[in-house]
Amino acid sequence: MNGSGTIWVQKRDGSVEDFDCLKLVGAVSRAVRPAKGRCDYARSIAAAIEVFCRRSGCGCVSSAAVFEMTVRAMRCVSLDVGAEAMESHRAWRIRRRRQLRVAHERGQVTMWDKSWLCELAQRSWRLSRPAARIIAGRLECELLAEPAELLWRDTVVARLNDCVAAYGLADAVPAHQ
Repeated sequence: MNGSGTIWVQKRDGSVEDFDCLKLVGAVSRAVRPAKGRCDYARSIAAAIEVFCRRSGCGCVSSAAVFEMTVRAMRCVSLDVGAEAMESHRAWRIRRRRQLRVAHERGQVTMWDKSWLCELAQRSWRLSRPAARIIAGRLECELLAEPAELLWRDTVVARLNDCVAAYGLADAVPAHQ
């Protein structure tokens, strides 16, 4: 926590952002969606995790720790199916990220990295880090769901541009390529 009482979350790529209770509510809600009438737990779980972090005085917590706390809290209130859904989805995302490659100009091939896409969105469109992370996350979800294991960089950039436009953040062209 900083002087203003903000809790920071360290992401997988090393970046740090403010703890967002609503983001956690959304993740839990999606996981328990099949359990009708149980979505009210999402707000309570997210609030409990935020209170725990504040009271324990941890200024910065990893996103993996937030995930673990969330899954444990869900199991404590008998949302086992939702907890399993979150764990399965996370494991699937990790597997797909390891499979996905990006082919660059001159034949260079690199492993998929959402932080690269986020930084590209920030530079090209002059977006704030949170806006770039949201757009990169949305595009990553789409790309991971597709069967392809090799993506062309130009295609990824074009799809990023489409996502930015879909959010209404672009008139016609990026600030620079």
